[in-house]
Amino acid sequence: ENRLGQRTETLADQLTDRVLTLRPDTPAQKELWSRVAADMDAVSDARVIRMKAALTEPPGYVYVVFLGFLFTMACLGIYAPSRPILILVSLYTMFIGLVLYMVIAMSDPFHGGFGVEPHAIEHLSEAISEELP
Repeated sequence: ENRLGQRTETLADQLTDRVLTLRPDTPAQKELWSRVAADMDAVSDARVIRMKAALTEPPGYVYVVFLGFLFTMACLGIYAPSRPILILVSLYTMFIGLVLYMVIAMSDPFHGGFGVEPHAIEHLSEAISEELP
């Protein structure tokens, strides 16, 4: 498990522990507490789903696009194109390369330059810490 996942998991556990230690006194507080607990459970489930989706293999269309790129380049190698067509194919190739790079770079949002940071859950943890006695 990566460092970001461990840190986020620790913050989520702390947040859950603090919310579960709250004891509501009034019926309105009980209703609010039950809704917060349900929302936290939904957020936890959504996080697990996002992690599983982020760590899976690229979808099949990525392979189809890559094979289409290879086929295009093979055709370009077989038939001698004119200068304008060569320029257009080069621009097309750069565009497809950029798209593939972005898909691969964002396939794991917890690593690399496009990583997801846990700022939102840290802010929520700090806000709840300030509210507790």
